[in-house]
Amino acid sequence: MRRVDLWPIGLLLMLVATVSAQNKPMLFGLDEVPQSLMINPGATLMQDAHIGVPLASGFHLNVGSSGVSLYDVVGKQDGDITQNISSVLNSLNDRDFFTLTQQLELLNFGWRSGRKRYYSGGIYQELDMITYFPKDWFTLAWNGNADYLDYPFKFDHINARMDALSVFHFGVNQSIGRHWTVGARVKIYNSILSVSSLNNKGSFTTSLSAGDSDNYYAQKLSRAEVSIQTSGLSRFDDGFTQADLISSSLLGGNLGLGIDVGATYTFDDQLKVSASLQDLGAIFHASDVKTYQAVGNKLIEGIELDFPVLSSGQSPPPYYAIFENELEAAVPIDTLYSAYTQWRPVKFNAGISYGFGPAAPGSPACNCTKKGKPFTLESEVGFQYFAIKRPKGIQMAATVFYLRRLYRFLLIKSTYTIDALSATNIGLGVVGDFGNFNIYLAGDHALKYGNLAKARGLSVQFGLNFKFLEK
Repeated sequence: MRRVDLWPIGLLLMLVATVSAQNKPMLFGLDEVPQSLMINPGATLMQDAHIGVPLASGFHLNVGSSGVSLYDVVGKQDGDITQNISSVLNSLNDRDFFTLTQQLELLNFGWRSGRKRYYSGGIYQELDMITYFPKDWFTLAWNGNADYLDYPFKFDHINARMDALSVFHFGVNQSIGRHWTVGARVKIYNSILSVSSLNNKGSFTTSLSAGDSDNYYAQKLSRAEVSIQTSGLSRFDDGFTQADLISSSLLGGNLGLGIDVGATYTFDDQLKVSASLQDLGAIFHASDVKTYQAVGNKLIEGIELDFPVLSSGQSPPPYYAIFENELEAAVPIDTLYSAYTQWRPVKFNAGISYGFGPAAPGSPACNCTKKGKPFTLESEVGFQYFAIKRPKGIQMAATVFYLRRLYRFLLIKSTYTIDALSATNIGLGVVGDFGNFNIYLAGDHALKYGNLAKARGLSVQFGLNFKFLEK
């Protein structure tokens, strides 16, 4: 028996519209932009003070998919959408992932204290979602179970996490001697909403029962441990107003603590290496928490779907509603209210860059490194590495870049990145300094801009700041 619902199609279309992780290859090591401190608190700095334009100093959006594009589902002309979805279903596995990351800076500021120390702080909002493709369960929903009798549909294919939070942060950046710059940033996490279903175990199998009729099936749960953890969900029960959003964002949710650390070693005016760790911390969910859990081994027999002969105008019985009610009665779902701790997804960045050519326009023609100030050359090339801890393992990206300072007020950075989404990811970023006004704009997957439906990822980031330099 085959059941085809519309919700799997909607789910797939929603998922393929959303991926990459939190990689920001354009901003890492880009000293001309104050937001480079948010990726590496030990970055070298150009400015003596900065303040971001509120709500516009930093915006980042990164979406995509590791195994499918929207074009694969609805764009191909050699088959209908049903054939396309079946083809996609066969090509994906349970380690293919879909993510959505969005960040918005509400406030960002910083100032130099003395010659060698720089303080910075602010507030930003973040939405981070990742879901792995539930291969077994999508197969069951799309194809039904007629061809999958005695096949164990595994619960560990269900693996997803979504967090909406605001982050309050304060950091310090310190130059040590002529070569080292180190930094650290303390973060207070304020969780607005969190939903996750991780580390599920067990399987669900449908078999013919031992009865005489083929209409009888036995459903077996084997060592099932399935749970959904939620925090902050009840505030949406009666609608969610702007006042609710403001109160929950200003330390009105569950709190946590984290730290970023980073360092840069400058060999000379041409060569430097840098690295950072972000979000070493956790959120402690203690209020408005609910965990829905089903545990155990169950064998359910005797559920029979009767198919009566219907007269004209008579509606069929709600077969699957009956089945779901019987299954829920046999396998109760417990609701727990225990506090839990959720670790943040740790991120690692590293890079090496080599400058060459004449002094950059506007840069003094001297060895300024020895005086404790960064010295810039017209061009740079380099390599960057990014990794993030995700529920099913580490996701990584490698980037090579070329940077050119064209005029006193203009910089262009181009990147080529290989990651789980694509091996042809070309990015381009532009930074402009117009007096004290600083603006940056960057995007990835430039080769797909002609037809974004074919892209497995899309990233854009921009910001507006005021920078103040020592006269």
